[in-house]
Amino acid sequence: MYCPSCENLMPDDSKYCARCGMFLNKRSEKLVHLCMDFAWIWRRSWGGFVSGFIGWIIVFIISRMVRDDIGVLMNNVFSGMICGVFLGTVGGIIEESSYKAFCGAVLGTVGGALGGLINIPATEIFGRYEGLSSLSILVTWAVGGAFIGAASGIIERSKRKILAGTIFGFLGGALGGFLGSAFYGSVIIEFKPEGWFASRLVEGSSGGIVGAVLWFFIGIIEKLYIFHRREDPKLNEKKCDSCGHRNPLRSWYCSNCGNVLQTAAPRQKIVVTPYRGMERVVNGLRFLSWLFGFTGIVTTPVVFFIFLFRDVFLAFISAVFFVLFTYLMVVGFRFLADLMSGFMRIASAKNDAKV
Repeated sequence: MYCPSCENLMPDDSKYCARCGMFLNKRSEKLVHLCMDFAWIWRRSWGGFVSGFIGWIIVFIISRMVRDDIGVLMNNVFSGMICGVFLGTVGGIIEESSYKAFCGAVLGTVGGALGGLINIPATEIFGRYEGLSSLSILVTWAVGGAFIGAASGIIERSKRKILAGTIFGFLGGALGGFLGSAFYGSVIIEFKPEGWFASRLVEGSSGGIVGAVLWFFIGIIEKLYIFHRREDPKLNEKKCDSCGHRNPLRSWYCSNCGNVLQTAAPRQKIVVTPYRGMERVVNGLRFLSWLFGFTGIVTTPVVFFIFLFRDVFLAFISAVFFVLFTYLMVVGFRFLADLMSGFMRIASAKNDAKV
């Protein structure tokens, strides 16, 4: 067995860890599971912050470029779609799943567009009362968050999980939208930031708050209900309840029929690396690689069409620049992640050889 605290390999009948001294019983395992669950939710929240930060900066820049050309209605819909697509892909990017990122992006786009439409009458209603202007953003991202939260339940193919994700996404989007809007308004009024960098920092931070709160709520319901599996300490392989196909312990979905595997392997039976800190850095670098790639996919065609109606040559130059920049960032972050992974594999091989 592995110590639930320091992950030291111990005999199965051990009562205390010989490395850190932690008592080994069900209470200690529950404590460590609780810490792991919080860390899992926290990673999603930070992923939402980074995606929201980048998405909001892009939206503010592009909306200023096209606001006079497309009008208020299309500007709201366009802005909501871009912000929604960025926030919707967080779960898929963290798990490095193109399928989940695509599902989240589609739902985020739809939710963001509807939220942008609703923002217009909501602004007219709440704008009449002093101090209630933030409620229009609350309504906007409550709608967008509901669509984004439903994505996980759709992937799990469960109506109850879709409903649960929708409710928590609605609540997270509403609170995140309110806090992000209040933060932006307060900073603008109190500090009056000047300069391009300061303005983008405030705009990105307001979007980051929306994404962080939204994905904190979604992360809670995903961990506690949507992605919850019953743990079987005697499990040696995962048998699909639908087709009976046998899958490896690390599988979450059946490789034969694609249905959800309802059992989870105990942590002791999964190979645990002693380099958890480096592994988290590697996951962070891979997240950034995916995020920059996705950012390029979204922004390149948008920038191309914006400049196409003004200067064809400038449109092609801008598109090429965005493609090259995106490629360099994706390759750079992936190179660092693979380099650190290689060091970990070498170190693990040396440790195994000593044992």
